[in-house]
Amino acid sequence: MSDRRRPDHYSRKAQDEGFAARSVYKLQEIDEKARLLPRGGGRVLDLGCCPGSWSAYARQVGGPQLSLVGVDVSPTPRYAGVFLQGSIYDIYPQQLIEKLGGPADLVMSDMAPNTSGHRFTDHTRQIALVDQALVVAVAALRVGGSFVAKVFEGEEAKGLEERVKAHFAEVKRVKPKATRSESVELFLVATRKRAAEAAPRPQA
Repeated sequence: MSDRRRPDHYSRKAQDEGFAARSVYKLQEIDEKARLLPRGGGRVLDLGCCPGSWSAYARQVGGPQLSLVGVDVSPTPRYAGVFLQGSIYDIYPQQLIEKLGGPADLVMSDMAPNTSGHRFTDHTRQIALVDQALVVAVAALRVGGSFVAKVFEGEEAKGLEERVKAHFAEVKRVKPKATRSESVELFLVATRKRAAEAAPRPQA
């Protein structure tokens, strides 16, 4: 068994606390620092939601009044909200807004491609997924809303970060403690989405 698959403290903790995956503790740490998740209601969109741990945590924090919609290409049994099976390349943001009951307070993405073992290929595929998640987030978020997304570190990551900064007042890189030491992943935490007319103009 590889180190990546070997159960560790966070894997055992997730099992003990009834979460489907250890990744829940990455979101928990990010939320404790940035307070992204709405409390006592609000609207959250979870892109790449399978196996459902992030949404289960969002429900725990947001309570029964939270409007929660998840999207994934894989079936996600016992999902904590409204589940849509499909690719984010094929689902329209307006459809997601309608399912949420209005613009989202938070769009979160823990998406990753099926890895090939070729680091640069996996990196560029993952960046493409986050770019699409950003398209959805910009369209589906309310002004002032937040976006958090997993990113594979690499030469394309800086450009992605700049694209996110074009739409949000503050963007930070976070590597939660629950991230495995050998992992190249980090999270972009973007807060205070700008109004469309307030977004910086591209340089000529």
